[in-house]
Amino acid sequence: MRGMWSAPTGMTLAGGAAAVVATAAVTAAVFAPPEQVARLVAMAACVAGAGVLGGNLPAALATGSIAWTVLNGFLVNRLGVLTWHGSADAVRLGVLLAAATTGWLAAWARPALRQRRDVVRMRVWLDGDGFASSVHAHKEASPSG
Repeated sequence: MRGMWSAPTGMTLAGGAAAVVATAAVTAAVFAPPEQVARLVAMAACVAGAGVLGGNLPAALATGSIAWTVLNGFLVNRLGVLTWHGSADAVRLGVLLAAATTGWLAAWARPALRQRRDVVRMRVWLDGDGFASSVHAHKEASPSG
């Protein structure tokens, strides 16, 4: 889509990974281990932010995957040990990937809505004989008349 800005995949992924690690550190300090939903929400917000700021879907999804490994290894388990907890981990991974996709869609929607608004304004201007009325208004306002 014209007007859609997207950061390079590597840059977005590096920034997203750094943000995930920082978010995990803060989340571990703020929320106790039994508060698994709050920890997941914090990580999902971080991943969605990476999707919005980067505007790059592959990097956002990769950031979501990295967030799952950090969440699983440090916020669900301890000391970076990755284990599979069945449907609970499937839900966590799904939430993080959905957050990445939602963030990317939000980044995509803004230019699309702006372009639609500009098209609507142009149609209104043309339907109202915008060119003739603007020339007439300019002519009346000029000192040479």
